[in-house]
Amino acid sequence: MTPHGAEVAAAEDRRSGQAAAPGSAPTAEPEPATERRPAFDHLGRRLLVPALLAVLALVGLTLFADARQLAAALARFDLALLAPVLGLSLVNYALRFVRWELYLRHLGVHLPLGTSLAVLLVGFLLSVTPGKAGELGKAWLVRELGGGPARRALPAILAERVTDLLGVVLLIALGALALPAPAGTWLAAGAVAAVVAAVALLTWRRAAHRLFAFAERLPVLAGRAHHLEELYDRLVGLLSPGMLAAGLGLSAAAWGAEGIGFWIVVRGYLPAAAPLRAVFDYAASTLAGAVSMLPGGLLAAEGSLAALLGAQGLDRAAAASATLIIRGATLWFAVALGLAALPWVVHRLRRGRPREER
Repeated sequence: MTPHGAEVAAAEDRRSGQAAAPGSAPTAEPEPATERRPAFDHLGRRLLVPALLAVLALVGLTLFADARQLAAALARFDLALLAPVLGLSLVNYALRFVRWELYLRHLGVHLPLGTSLAVLLVGFLLSVTPGKAGELGKAWLVRELGGGPARRALPAILAERVTDLLGVVLLIALGALALPAPAGTWLAAGAVAAVVAAVALLTWRRAAHRLFAFAERLPVLAGRAHHLEELYDRLVGLLSPGMLAAGLGLSAAAWGAEGIGFWIVVRGYLPAAAPLRAVFDYAASTLAGAVSMLPGGLLAAEGSLAALLGAQGLDRAAAASATLIIRGATLWFAVALGLAALPWVVHRLRRGRPREER
């Protein structure tokens, strides 16, 4: 089964009714051999699309800035600045790991910390898929590595996406305060209002349950809506006031750390760059990439970031150079960590399979 088949794993859990605790012996019939294949059989093929988009982004920035001027701007960048930038990216990943563990434990999913961290890191690799849909494969990995049914971990993945999005919007609100008034003030207020409205809609249980009851009467969703309702209820549990405050706080701090890393990069070309403005630019480009639903936000994030830097007064070569550097130190650094964790995870998956299936 592939990472994109996490939904299949969840459906298998539900059909069998064997949502056993980690480590307990299954009582249903053994899963078909096809359900136990490594999750990454065709991963290289799936990475061709983001690789192609990355090339297109590089070509676009090169045409935007002129190849020679871009090369000169990259050569001017002080490589010593990469250490704190990469360090801040690691802070991002560490905070997101804390949030991941918080969600898993709240849902009753228990994995050894090393295994849980490996799942998170491989999730970074799976995130370079359209809409980050491949990250649902983390639920499959949780199941295969002894954490219980895949459906139990799915709400944690959804809650990650929700708090990531809302945390980035909060950073936009904070960074908007650096923009000229009154536009910046209105933008900040609008961003905060959007977060409040999103939380209110997501946690409006009565309306949601009515919607699920209606969906149950539709031919396409009949017999399935109650599974979605169960998933929704678990998700809302992760969005209760206390959990929401923790998740949003960790998310805003995590992406804010990368925003400060971006500020360090920009200062290499524009020493007078303001940190709040850099955080705003980084958060806005991250949101643009997420809304685009493109793998890793490629093309959309790079284009918006270069445009925002140009609005600050950077020439095209400097804007393109800063964009390439920060994307390398954030998105592609995370993908590299996922690739580094992948062999260990694959080994654990194969070791856990019955001898006759090896």
